[in-house]
Amino acid sequence: MNNFVFIPIIALCCYLLLLFAFIAAKRTKLNDAFIMVLFLGVLWVGGSFCMRMEFWPSEKLWYDISIFGLLMMPFAFFCFMEEFVGAKKSRLRLLWLVLSLAINIINILTGFFLKAPEPVAQPNGGVGFVYHITWSVAVLFLVCGAVLIHMFIIMLRGYKTDEIRKRQLTPILLGIISVFFGQVCLCFPVFEGFPIDILSALLMIFCMFYAMYRRRLFKLTLLVSKGSCYVVVAVIVILLFSNVIAPLERFIRTALGQYEDRYVLATAILFTLVTFLLYYAMKRFVDTVFIKEEIARSETLKEFSREISCSLEVHQVLEKVTRTVEQMLDADKVYIFIENSRENTYDIAHSASPLDNKTMSLDKSNPVIGYLNQHNECLLMEEFQCLTAYKAMWEEEKKQIRNLDIKIFAPLKDGDTLIGLIGVSKRDTYGRFTYDDISFLTSVSSIGAIAVKNARLYEKAYQEARTDDLTGLLNRKYFYEVLEDEFEKNKDRSLALIILNLDDFKLYNQLYGDREGDLALQRVARTITASVGNNGYTARYSGKEFAIILPGYDMLSASNLAENIRRQIMDMNKTAADYALKVLTVSGGISSYPYAAGSVKELVEGADMAVYQVKRRGKNAIMLSHESNINAKSENNVDSSEYKQDIYSEYAPTIYALTAAIDTKDHYTFSHSKNVAYYASCLAEAYDMGDDFVELIREAGLLHDIGKIGIREDILNKPGKLTDEEYEIIKGHVESSVGIIRHLPSLDYVIPAVIGHHERYDGQGYPRKISGEDIPLSARILCIADAFDAMVSMRSYKEPYTVEYALEELQRQRGKQFDPKLTDLFIRMVKAGDIVPRLDRDLAEEKRKHKKKKD
Repeated sequence: MNNFVFIPIIALCCYLLLLFAFIAAKRTKLNDAFIMVLFLGVLWVGGSFCMRMEFWPSEKLWYDISIFGLLMMPFAFFCFMEEFVGAKKSRLRLLWLVLSLAINIINILTGFFLKAPEPVAQPNGGVGFVYHITWSVAVLFLVCGAVLIHMFIIMLRGYKTDEIRKRQLTPILLGIISVFFGQVCLCFPVFEGFPIDILSALLMIFCMFYAMYRRRLFKLTLLVSKGSCYVVVAVIVILLFSNVIAPLERFIRTALGQYEDRYVLATAILFTLVTFLLYYAMKRFVDTVFIKEEIARSETLKEFSREISCSLEVHQVLEKVTRTVEQMLDADKVYIFIENSRENTYDIAHSASPLDNKTMSLDKSNPVIGYLNQHNECLLMEEFQCLTAYKAMWEEEKKQIRNLDIKIFAPLKDGDTLIGLIGVSKRDTYGRFTYDDISFLTSVSSIGAIAVKNARLYEKAYQEARTDDLTGLLNRKYFYEVLEDEFEKNKDRSLALIILNLDDFKLYNQLYGDREGDLALQRVARTITASVGNNGYTARYSGKEFAIILPGYDMLSASNLAENIRRQIMDMNKTAADYALKVLTVSGGISSYPYAAGSVKELVEGADMAVYQVKRRGKNAIMLSHESNINAKSENNVDSSEYKQDIYSEYAPTIYALTAAIDTKDHYTFSHSKNVAYYASCLAEAYDMGDDFVELIREAGLLHDIGKIGIREDILNKPGKLTDEEYEIIKGHVESSVGIIRHLPSLDYVIPAVIGHHERYDGQGYPRKISGEDIPLSARILCIADAFDAMVSMRSYKEPYTVEYALEELQRQRGKQFDPKLTDLFIRMVKAGDIVPRLDRDLAEEKRKHKKKKD
């Protein structure tokens, strides 16, 4: 046996172990290129070993296999280097493959370049192999050298473009140089018979393995994979049986006695059993020592993926990411930076501990961000610190990272966009991040990036559904949700509502254009938001209206805030050259719970009503709802007391002209309207509504049936029961009334009362079939007054009912047709004489006239 046969054996075992390990690893292009190198190495070393052992069928065959692996190795190195540095596939790749195959085929068929070595007997009885080198071997060196030179060019490019790769490429370079010199050494007589080429190949493969490990592309647990276990067990069993086969044969023959001719079967069974037991023992050992942690991480990753897929809020996603990384990597600190598009930075959005410093931010021009943008992999700071990019960083940037003690960054990428990054520091100061650590962190960051992206999209959509596109304030729909929620939360406290309406904003748009109008709305929104701060909620209530919800505010504090906002808005355009023309003013109304409203509906109606009154009194002022004794503050310093006497006198002619028109057609409707106005205004006043609201109710009472002017007299005065068709015509008077009133802008404030006075509290009324407090308060008041007068009045189809009967009917319909609170109050007022029914008023008038004649 050759004296140096142990060298090919060791090399072959190492190659096979790595080959089976990488076959079991995750398939990537780089791993596949390394597998090709290992496979050719197995052919080279295995062929050389079989040749030196003079195995069947011939030394020439094993030499050909060995030289094939050797001559194809440069091409394999070339492919490996392309993948390792991430270079594009070269156009010369096919040429190198063809040349490598051509010289192999020629050499196998003719031995022209390098003949098979000659076996030479050794003094100790062994056999050595001596190569006879001729000039033709230079051709092999030229072809292989050309491939290797091209490979070195690719390597040098990698050196220049990526300094981290430079450190990782150095071991590979040393390994390839060792192989090259190993082949050169074969030409010198001093190495005759010594497998210097195989030894250099063994050194080369360990250098490549080290480079793969340094790049975290290989984990040590792969060395104990199923494939490597098979190899190790097979080697152990072969060595074991090769040394004990003779004594084992004698023992089996003796034990079998007369069945000794079956010893071969018994040996095979024993061989199989020992192999199985060894494999089972090794597998259990591997699972216990190496695979246990991998299974735990796999389960954690699976659970993390399941949990995070159910989260649609960014802070929940970030919390799960930090918790998972902290637990599985035994991390001391975990920080998650999220992109801030406005500031062009990446700010700390979450950390493992609430006490951590979160003031740090990384600018988008930071080299760390640049590296993570270019590479879809983790960045180890110990490697990054060796780069020129790190040395070019500002000292303040370096200090920030050192203070946080971040050892590794992992990118959160959405395609090619870096949406964030994870910074991690080890609990153990001297601990290193292993392949498994980086692989786990990469998986978490990949899953986390998708979850963060989805959560941000959801939050953006959710935010857009809640806010106004132009101003960024809450929209009308969400405003009502917030108001309802805050009303429930503040049942034991006060809650104020301010509504601000821009004065003459349509004219402002006509003068300066829609674009300038939009800019003005945005400036107003910013002014309101800055004034309110964190004390409340701001919303764009309608096109030119803004609403402010103020939990815990009373009327006085809300009034002070509204007045401050009003002055700021008026001064908003002061810097403009045409300030006198560009002045914007607001009319504001304030309502509060529990002082002026008992429900959300009343809160909004009260503020709206106050805005109406400000508009009618000259605009540019703030007024409190249901507080007639509080003056409206006007920029023109006009005291509101000037309006207290007949504040609606300017609209009286229009109202009476309309009621006179209906009187010419139907005298009952005219007198009925006056009665309803009387009953409704008395009830509104007793319900502690302000003078303005009482006057609104009175006018609504006068106009609520104005639509009957368009209904035929034979239907209006029909003595019998109406048909279904006629009843539908009568019901249409509500829409007709609204249709007439809406063309009178000065009276459009009575529309909510008019359109709702036939709605029922239980939702069975018309025309909108709304119920409860969804019916405007003014309409609920009008409904009771209208029904009461209809019962106590003479109609074409009935005699008048007594007041007692009418009150009993109101009581029976309490909570069904009528508002319970208002019904109880109305009944008490009638019984107490605070409301005088029509019959009693007529009787009193007749007595007065009779007494006057007598006198």
